[in-house]
Amino acid sequence: MYSRRLTIEERKNKKRAYTLIVITLGLIILIFFYGLTGAAKFSAFLLDLRRGSEEVEVSDSTPPPPPRFDSQPSATNQDSLELKGSTEAGSTVNITVNGKKEEVLANSQGRFLLTINLSEGINIIVAYAKDNSGNVSQKTETEIILDNDEPSLEISKPEDESEFFGSRQRQLIIEGKVEENAKVQINDRVVVVESDGTFSFVTTLSEGQNNFTVKAEDEARNKVEKNLKVTYAP
Repeated sequence: MYSRRLTIEERKNKKRAYTLIVITLGLIILIFFYGLTGAAKFSAFLLDLRRGSEEVEVSDSTPPPPPRFDSQPSATNQDSLELKGSTEAGSTVNITVNGKKEEVLANSQGRFLLTINLSEGINIIVAYAKDNSGNVSQKTETEIILDNDEPSLEISKPEDESEFFGSRQRQLIIEGKVEENAKVQINDRVVVVESDGTFSFVTTLSEGQNNFTVKAEDEARNKVEKNLKVTYAP
């Protein structure tokens, strides 16, 4: 009984040894004809057979970050505008301007650029990103005003072509009002504008004719200019 069991074990060992010899010879032949790369591929093939042919899929359920726009003007006098921003690399950015939808692909750095056309008045811009797995980001919304009208500018004091005499009238105060958030310059000097749009500028008159150029510029960069002329005699 013992000798029979020993014989069976010897047969199994011989079979294992034979299989090992065959695999070794096969690897040697592969290395000889195909090099180490071929042998490595064959080994990987055997490993795949051992692990099984079932593939494991990794699902992506994380939405991309909402598109972030670069700094944009709140108002402009240009009919078109380059809209730049960033989001997840490779995602599709859906941008809607006043109800009109357009798409642009974010590059490998996540940057995107789209030239949009604006309408007079308030333009509502809504954007979201969609990745390759179909995940959708939260929306980003902003507004840009298209304004082609020059700002209002009123000079209340003094009247044009006024005359001033004597040392007491040598100091001149120019007063006026401009539209909200506009900037004012008088003879290329910046003038402080109050929250209600009023401004004042103090200057010393020279003998003879004194000329002043009053300029105003609104948020959309529209400009208006008015000239003021006064005369002074000591």
